[in-house]
Amino acid sequence: MFKTVKRTLLPNPLHTTLRRAKKQGHKSFLLGWNRGLGDIALGLFAIVKRIKETIPEAEITFLVRENLEEGFKLFEGVKCLVAPNWKRGEPYELTRTLSLMGIDEKHYDVVIDWPESWWVNSQLGKVIPKLKWDPKWDSLYRKFDLDPNLSYVGMQISAETNYGQWRNWPREKWFELIDLLSHEKDVRVLLFGFGTDPKIENKNVIDLRSKTNLFELLSLIKNLCTDLVLPDSGILSMAYYLDDSFPLNIVSLWAHHNHGILKQGVESPNPRITHSPLFGGYKNLSLLEAERVKKHLILK
Repeated sequence: MFKTVKRTLLPNPLHTTLRRAKKQGHKSFLLGWNRGLGDIALGLFAIVKRIKETIPEAEITFLVRENLEEGFKLFEGVKCLVAPNWKRGEPYELTRTLSLMGIDEKHYDVVIDWPESWWVNSQLGKVIPKLKWDPKWDSLYRKFDLDPNLSYVGMQISAETNYGQWRNWPREKWFELIDLLSHEKDVRVLLFGFGTDPKIENKNVIDLRSKTNLFELLSLIKNLCTDLVLPDSGILSMAYYLDDSFPLNIVSLWAHHNHGILKQGVESPNPRITHSPLFGGYKNLSLLEAERVKKHLILK
């Protein structure tokens, strides 16, 4: 509550920064980012749009941790530098990091250490984030030698974040859904994400966790998957806002309506996406049954 009141009463930091930069003729911007992948679409896209609207000739660079670099390659109109040794959730000193990289902070007119998505809350329901897909990545799915005649359902069984564990559907529900799909002819489940926990023993499950980079994962989704079943996660945001035309049915799982792509409140730039957001109880996804999720799958 205090944060909300503070944000309402005090000047918007981004507006203040941009007014000053425009007045002083500043054009080069450096922003640090060490948080989630999904925030590229859900916050940073609108921040860059606001900067470009105010200063059309602005040159914008992001300093990010290594495993975010691929995501920023989908972000058209920005440059990206990789910070050595940055790890998600750990604090960082942007000035010190630049020094270790041999980069003079004064190379940039404006340095924003810690951008916040609430700076652009006014864009919610208005701005459609667009992540640029390069056709050269389309063939990457072939690396995994999967039978194109089968029907594939992509799943991420954990939101993979320390924030809001209620965003995760209970494991037993995932096991139940996978078991239901194992009775469907020619259907396979592709597991996406990181790690190997929990281990799933099912002949119809192809565990690709920690075996793909982002481009390979999106190539699999774009070219093989009929359906995705995902919690509120970075993969959900990446797939939903991919700016290309391909058929995909997304079933997303929610315990709060004011988060992620639901909070963004706009359609996908992909005109062939269908999307079914399914809700459990408030911060309680255990109330969402596997049978209900399965009914929203298209399969093939």
